[in-house]
Amino acid sequence: MVGALWLYWELYTRPFRPLQNAIAARFPDCRPNVIGGQYKSHQTGTPRILRVVLQMPTDDFDPTVEIEQSEERALELARLTSQYISLSAYDVLEIHLVQRLPEQSPRHWSRSRGTGEWEKRIDSHSHKGNEGVSDHSEHSSNSSPPSN
Repeated sequence: MVGALWLYWELYTRPFRPLQNAIAARFPDCRPNVIGGQYKSHQTGTPRILRVVLQMPTDDFDPTVEIEQSEERALELARLTSQYISLSAYDVLEIHLVQRLPEQSPRHWSRSRGTGEWEKRIDSHSHKGNEGVSDHSEHSSNSSPPSN
């Protein structure tokens, strides 16, 4: 049973390990988790989702209040993601910033965009500075990120 569990976990996480290691190196006080896949893959038309969850330390900025910093962090995570994983293999890239506070509800900020939109923002940001970073599709809440 342990061998089967190890094999499943190895196959499930291997494609994302280099990206997780790069995120951990870039944000050493954070705990990254990257997962990808497709809900109900037996059905046609369901989106292929790549999800990056960054557990942030409590002494970092509040992602639910400092939206501009959250956007900048999300764009940086999207840029890192595009360096390690082909975004064209997915339809949607979700980025979640989570702070778990002692004896409180977690702070949770997320951004979900089509991978083509992320690629445009990455290109635009690298050519024009900080222009084109924010939009109005944000979602902030005090709940934990969705699980697979």
